Amino acid sequence: MIIERILVTTDFSAAGDRAVRAAADWARREKAALRIVHVAPTRRQLAGFWRSSGPEVQAVHRQAAITLGRLAESVDPSHQLELSTGVVNGPGARKIVRAAIDYRADLLVVGAHGENERSTGQSGLGGTATKLIGTVPCPLLLVRHPPEDRPANVLAAIDLTRDSFEILVWASRCAAGGTLHVLNAYDVPFASRLEAYGIAEGALDVYTDDEHTSRDRQMAALIAETGGGTNVHRIVGRGDAADRLFAQIRKLAPTLVVLGTHAGRKARSASTRYGSVCRYTAFFSPTDVLVVPRSAASELH
Repeated sequence: MIIERILVTTDFSAAGDRAVRAAADWARREKAALRIVHVAPTRRQLAGFWRSSGPEVQAVHRQAAITLGRLAESVDPSHQLELSTGVVNGPGARKIVRAAIDYRADLLVVGAHGENERSTGQSGLGGTATKLIGTVPCPLLLVRHPPEDRPANVLAAIDLTRDSFEILVWASRCAAGGTLHVLNAYDVPFASRLEAYGIAEGALDVYTDDEHTSRDRQMAALIAETGGGTNVHRIVGRGDAADRLFAQIRKLAPTLVVLGTHAGRKARSASTRYGSVCRYTAFFSPTDVLVVPRSAASELH
């Protein structure tokens, strides 16, 4: 996996600044080019919301470009990065996706929240971040916390499909020098119904033991295939995918959760308002979250 181009967007909020600093850290570590983009309101929006005239609209865009330049200088004062900036106009999520495609970004970094953020690390997502999940062609890093100068503690959730390989590649890269925990959660098919039919709990336990052994073996093979280091911990758990994942988040307090847009089945707790386990996790996890799109996984494996 080669990361050559990283795109980060900012609305000049505290959340946006954290995203830019996280992206700059990635760019330095990967020796990748970095582009910082701001999506400015359209002329119609500015004229309608603030009754701005044509010259005032132009001044807003010029000032945005100046502010981007200052931000770039603050994250790369020694000019060691291949760094560029840009201002685009229009609907936020749509323009960000377009920018990622045009720049051929290998990674898109955004703040989990925007200018309406109440506190660092809060759960929930801003409107733009929510729209970006599942729509960008490259992995999406949702930033909640400032970069930390300590070994990474990464939790990756996989479902043992072909998408899992790419998720593990990204998770291993993120955990370099730190610890990687790999989780696979599963349910016994028709477990509740079988219990209602009076099937002995011992029979379910036998199924669980066999399934656990099989899945642990598959996980070990996948980790070996990705070249995962020795500090990798495999976790197989029976139960709802979202429930098992959040139990591990509470237990392990990871700095980052990595998962795919189709990792695991739809969880009961995630199937109504938020859709998938991925969206549920992106919304409620207190950590940074890296979402690896299905397309990226399918191309590699």
